[in-house]
Amino acid sequence: MSLPKHSHLLRSCYLFYHENMTMQEIAKQLHISRFKVSRYIKEAVDKGIVQVHFHDSNIEHEKLALQLERTFPIKLAVVVPTPYRSDISAVRRAVGQAGARLLADITPETSLSITWGRTIAHLVETLPSDRLKAQRVVDLAGGFGQVTDEISARAVTLQIARKLNAECFQLPAPIIVENIATAHALSCEPIIRNTLERAAQSDIAIMGVGPTDVDSLLYRSGYVTETDFERLQARDAVGSIFGRFYDLNGRECDTEFRDRAIALTLEDLRKIPERIALTMGAHRIQAILGLMYGELITTLVTDSDTATAVLERHHALEGPRPDNDTRASAAITDPDQSSFLRRETV
Repeated sequence: MSLPKHSHLLRSCYLFYHENMTMQEIAKQLHISRFKVSRYIKEAVDKGIVQVHFHDSNIEHEKLALQLERTFPIKLAVVVPTPYRSDISAVRRAVGQAGARLLADITPETSLSITWGRTIAHLVETLPSDRLKAQRVVDLAGGFGQVTDEISARAVTLQIARKLNAECFQLPAPIIVENIATAHALSCEPIIRNTLERAAQSDIAIMGVGPTDVDSLLYRSGYVTETDFERLQARDAVGSIFGRFYDLNGRECDTEFRDRAIALTLEDLRKIPERIALTMGAHRIQAILGLMYGELITTLVTDSDTATAVLERHHALEGPRPDNDTRASAAITDPDQSSFLRRETV
């Protein structure tokens, strides 16, 4: 004697969702195969017999984060709600605060490297004092210039080192110098060479992302002109991190700026285990995609509007893209599919 299929379907779902039994346990109790249990649960979801409702508005942001993680070669995405009717300063603050929360479990042995930026300044501001500890904090790039009217580029690294009670290693040089000869001479200085070596040995790198337009701090600090940006865009630059310009595939653009930067190389950046980018804004979409396509980062922290735009732009670009071996191949999941029901691998 055997129960009808529909009874097995309902019992399988009840035991799976309400009794929290595994598919193997259900199969044993119902005297059917594990494959049938899996098929019944999927059928119940497909037919709408089983539905799951979340009573927390944050689920939409977690869903976006999961979509980013499934679509791109990154380990982690953190998506914060885009503040309602707020200016970009409020978005930067929210993203910076989310970045600070990621550091809550660092250990006293952690070596951290960081670059200056407005969002990074909010991260540093949010970090509690005397509750966390790290071994050292190191500049990823030279740091002359102003982040805000109140904060200089050099102050960012110093402040986070003080809050983490860590050694502080700064690069006493501009992020981009006037010519290649000067860059070569400075790079040979022991203090700069040793600091960059320490940056390359970091456990975690934290960086902001610069667009290739006048909103970039490189422009606001006088390192790059509008004419420079036009030339960079002509060489396919989509964004910059610590003074290094890269294309949509995450490769450093072959321009004079590559040899004029006093900063960690992109090759050394990729060797750092955890590489976190904090960024937002419609004018940075291409820059964010380049970071992920080129596997320059392992973690993205952004807001929901930016996350949505990144996913949409990615799908608009889908299809053959030449000379791109690291391009993400996974597709964004259907927002209405049952991916947020409890799952077990068949």
